[in-house]
Amino acid sequence: MDLDPVIRNWLELAAQAPSSHNSQPWRFRVARDGVEVWTDPERVLPVSDPGGRERVISVGCAVMNLRVAAAADGRGLNVRPEQAGPGPYVRLLNTTHAGADLQTLPLLKEWIPRRRSWRGRFRPDPVPPEVVDALVAAARQEGVWLRPVTGTEPRREIVRLVREATREQWRNPAWRAELAHWMRPAAAGDGLPVGRFTGGLTRWAVRRLVSPRRMARAEARVASGAPVLLALGTGIDGPMQSLAAGQGLQRVLLEAARHGFCARYLNQPLQLPERRAELAEQLGRGHPQLLFALGRPDGTPRATPRRPVELLLRT
Repeated sequence: MDLDPVIRNWLELAAQAPSSHNSQPWRFRVARDGVEVWTDPERVLPVSDPGGRERVISVGCAVMNLRVAAAADGRGLNVRPEQAGPGPYVRLLNTTHAGADLQTLPLLKEWIPRRRSWRGRFRPDPVPPEVVDALVAAARQEGVWLRPVTGTEPRREIVRLVREATREQWRNPAWRAELAHWMRPAAAGDGLPVGRFTGGLTRWAVRRLVSPRRMARAEARVASGAPVLLALGTGIDGPMQSLAAGQGLQRVLLEAARHGFCARYLNQPLQLPERRAELAEQLGRGHPQLLFALGRPDGTPRATPRRPVELLLRT
């Protein structure tokens, strides 16, 4: 399919969005009046995301990247979420009435390919309060809330939830098998990159060797020592709210990247219904959708692979 070079660039930037296990669960359809974004029913995580909530959040992140790319080219996209089949899809229609996006989003475009997730240690540098305030405001602009976890006792309780949820997941052979399934050489274009020659050993270790207790302690240390611990959520829960959460998350991540900060996800409690309910009680508001640490990486984050646009098109 011959794509307009401008639209191709938009889709390439949309595909830079984050997703669980780098599963890239989006499909695009280019129409005369705009672009449609669909969830891909074949790219599912039935163990860690049985209801598809995180899959829809990932699609919301791609939608935000599309909006940023269009705004940077001086073109607005009117977002119309709709429900069809196994999940929502989004129609982004060309419009001349997108003043807010054209005012605020273009400066984020350069940070789309520079945004990185981080799995290592953070430097001890604090996140300035004015940066946290900017992130909270960025989430609010997308109709979602972002709450910093402050105070010793609230953080201690959330650290406990992260530790216990991590241990539960690593004790589940099906969860371990799903994680190993998405560990692939970078040439695959998706998944979590592993060495071409060592990948088999890594996958075997994930399935059979890694200690649940050790992983639980490691994730708890991240949650405990992170410069900032942030929860993002919505007032009510459902597919359309997951789309909004994804757009809010990506806007927050791009704003954080602009200030030199990376996120490390701690979504283990959100992937277990009972733990998610406990987290909501700890936060005292709404429905939490994501939990992540934020800081300056103590190292150089690497980009994860992406599939070519041609494989992402829906006819």
